[in-house]
Amino acid sequence: MKGNNILNIFILSFFLLFSNKGTAVSSKILTKNSFEQIKQQYMGKQWLMLLWSLDCPPCFKELALVEKIRLTDPNIAVVLINVDDNDDVTQEREETLNSLGLNTLEKFYFSDGSGDISSYMIDPSWFGELPRSYFVDANGKFHGKSGLVSELLLTTWLLDK
Repeated sequence: MKGNNILNIFILSFFLLFSNKGTAVSSKILTKNSFEQIKQQYMGKQWLMLLWSLDCPPCFKELALVEKIRLTDPNIAVVLINVDDNDDVTQEREETLNSLGLNTLEKFYFSDGSGDISSYMIDPSWFGELPRSYFVDANGKFHGKSGLVSELLLTTWLLDK
């Protein structure tokens, strides 16, 4: 009887983990070309670009808020960019996003050693403080905010279109 309970728990856990989450998307290196493609893809739409790091506890809170909102609407327009420009954290970065349920969102990362160049490409006036959120309006205008963003602001931006 114990074996059946363990098997049932495993099956239920597997189902909960992978149901209604969509297809996992692999992270890609952020380049000038890919950044331009992101902007073109979302032109005419209101969206959020969230920059985060494995070394940033407030980033995890904001990522968890995004996942909470995504449970309400799985089609929210969010792009995640990991700023850890170190190839040694590739697996940890992916595992983190998987554990937060964010593996189906569009994800990018700074390539090894490209942090300064990538940061400047995104926003020459950004000095690296995290989390960094860019609220992008339908006209493609970026409105940057550093620090943890409130759930109300995220919900309003992502759901009230």
